[in-house]
Parts: sequence; structure tokens; C-alpha cells
Amino acid sequence: MGQIAKQIALYIGLLLVCSSFTLIFPFYPKIAESKGIDLWLIGLIFSLNPIANVLCTPFLGKYMHKIGRKRIVVASFVMTGLSMFILCPIEMSDKGTLLALSVVSRICSGFAASFVFTAVTSIFVSDYPDNMLVMIGRMEAAVGVGLTLGPIIGAGLYFMQLFGALIFLGGLVTLFTPIASKMLGTFRDLKTTHTEVNSLPLLLKPKIFLTLMMDIAFLFSYGLIATVLEVHLDHFGFNSLEVAMIFVMESGLYLIISFAGGHWLKHSNERLCMTIGVLSLAVGYLMLAPWTVIFPNEVWVVILSIPFISLGQCFCYMFSIPYMQRSAGEDYGYKRSDMLDEQICSYSVTACGIGEIIGPIYAGMVTDFYGIEMCCVLISGASVVYCITFIIGTGMISDLCKRKHIKIDNISELEASITK
Repeated sequence: MGQIAKQIALYIGLLLVCSSFTLIFPFYPKIAESKGIDLWLIGLIFSLNPIANVLCTPFLGKYMHKIGRKRIVVASFVMTGLSMFILCPIEMSDKGTLLALSVVSRICSGFAASFVFTAVTSIFVSDYPDNMLVMIGRMEAAVGVGLTLGPIIGAGLYFMQLFGALIFLGGLVTLFTPIASKMLGTFRDLKTTHTEVNSLPLLLKPKIFLTLMMDIAFLFSYGLIATVLEVHLDHFGFNSLEVAMIFVMESGLYLIISFAGGHWLKHSNERLCMTIGVLSLAVGYLMLAPWTVIFPNEVWVVILSIPFISLGQCFCYMFSIPYMQRSAGEDYGYKRSDMLDEQICSYSVTACGIGEIIGPIYAGMVTDFYGIEMCCVLISGASVVYCITFIIGTGMISDLCKRKHIKIDNISELEASITK
């Protein structure tokens, strides 16, 4: 199979995993609440997906070159289908059974996410080095399509017979697995050396560590809105289909921004884009509640928060890996290699998983005890504090001053040479 078939199979893998993640957003919280499960526990269940992801990703980062990236991608299809099969009887289950099925399903989904994101990120970074930002933009577009389709499918399932529909979807994913394996063909062998990248010193470099927090902020926001948005919109009289359309709007905007950004922002300042992303999230959180000190408690304010959150999510994540790669070489003297790329990709996927763990737990607990307004105001303030820390800690201001001095010096040298 050629490069087109290979990339299509990778994009489909991303699409399936991401749609399985958002699939349950429009119906699961209501079903769980009807069984007597508290919102904080629903948030914890959502967090099981990224917990499994975080536990699995370091292992993959270390042994992926031995296991094989193709095997890992194919395994993600299997785990995605399994997660759907397990969840199918939740409507007819009692509270204890629902909790048990939810735990196992989300763990399977978390493994699937770890498999596909670690492998696909590695493939795009190492196999397409000259076109990396475009490939990451396309990857995020595929993620956006999956996140968009998930709520649509989920809303459709809620109005259908849930048991049969999930069996059908899981069967489709399972049947596509051997086809995907054929489409993937073979990948370039990773070049390994006897000297491994010492991961802890690299992780603790300020520009690397602070950039990884961008990845945390990215999926933190998904975990937060997954936990509270349906219940929040229910107070405004939204039904499951209307909630699904809001999720579709969020994911659709993410898709558009990702696709456009990958092509039009290739040569942009990565740190500036990530800074804009965090500030956009901060504004979005204030409108999501809404924070009544500034905004009226109206549904149009809640809906208007979605574009800000979508932009913030995209900008926080899209530019993080390219910046960390460049910074590792230019600022910290690491030689570019497959092992270094694998390490950075592993960091990124793990950081995303940590954000996805914290987001639902934070949203469920703080909303339960203090309300959604306080939940969103606190995280908005934390986002602004982090943004300032990122600007100072990564040396954005000092680097900008250096560039200005270099330009002035170059102009002075040019003028001197002309006068001579």
C-alpha cells in the first residue's frame, strides 16, 4: 500500500479513538445520574481513560521501536471496539454493574488512545520531518473530525436502542482492523543507539517542562467540558441532541482551526501562538460559567465561549511538539535523533493524559461543592497565572530583545559597509 492509504488508515485510527472518547458525552452523564451516581464520580470515571493512557505511554515510549509502530496502531483499533462492546448494556444495568462496566470500558479506551497517539505522533514527527507541522495539523484535523462525529453518533445512539447500536459500532471497528493492517503497510525502522536520551534532565529543562504544561491545558479543557457541559446546558432546557450539537460546534471549530493552522502558520512564533491559546482558554472559561461579574447568565454567553475554547485547545497543542524539538536542539544542545523525537512525543502524550485526568476530577468536585461559576473562574485565573509564568520561564521577552539587538547590529553593520 502507498503513502495515501497508510495516512488514511492512521487518520481513521485517530478518528475512531477520538469519536469513542466523545461518543458518551451526550448521554452518559444523564444515565449515570439516573442510577444515583454523583457528578464528582462521573468526573472520576471520565478520568480513567487518561489514567490508563498515562500509565501506558511511558512504556510505549521506551519499547515502541521493539514492539513496532504498526502493531501498536492495529492494537488501538481492537481496544476501541472492545470499549464499545463493554459499554453496551449500561441502560439496563444497576448502579454497581454500570460502574464496573464504565471502569473497564474507559480503561480500554485509554489504552487505545495511548497506542494510537504515541505511535501516530512518532510516525508524523520521524517519518515526515520536513513537513512535520502540516502533518500535525492534519492529525489534529482528524482528531477534530473524530471529536465532532462522537457527539453526533452519541446523540443518535441515545434516541436509538443503545445496546444494539454500540454492538454494531464495535463490530464495525473490529471488522475494519484487518483492513487497516493491510493499508498501513510498513514503516521506516527507527534508528536506535546504545546511548539513550537521559529523560529526567530533558524533562526538567524550563522550556520543555513549561511547554508540556500546554499539553496538560489542552486536554484539561476537554475533560472539564465533558464533565459539566451537558448538566450545565440542561439547566437552560437543552435536550441531548442540542447538547450534542454544541459539542459538534466545539469540535468542528477545532477541526477548522487545526487544518488551517497547519498550513498557514508553519513559520509562526510557536510560543506566541501557545500564549494566545492559553489566554483564549481563560476567556472561554469565564464565559462558559458565565462569570456574572462580567457577563449575564444567558445561554448565548455559554455558546459564545465555545469558539474561544476551541481556538485555545488547538493553539496550546499544535505548536508544542515542534517548539520542544527546536528548543531541545537550539537551547539545550541535544542532537536531533529518533530516540529524542520518541522521548518528546512520549512526554507530550503523557502530559495530555495528565490534563485529561485532572480536568474531569477538578470539574466534578469543584462544581459539586462550589458550583460551575466558581469552577470556571478559578481555572481561568490559573490559566492567566500560567501564561505569565510561561512567558517569563521560556524567555520570550529576553529572546525578543535579543532579536531586536541582532537586527539593529546587522543594520548598523550594513550601513557601515555601505558608507565605506
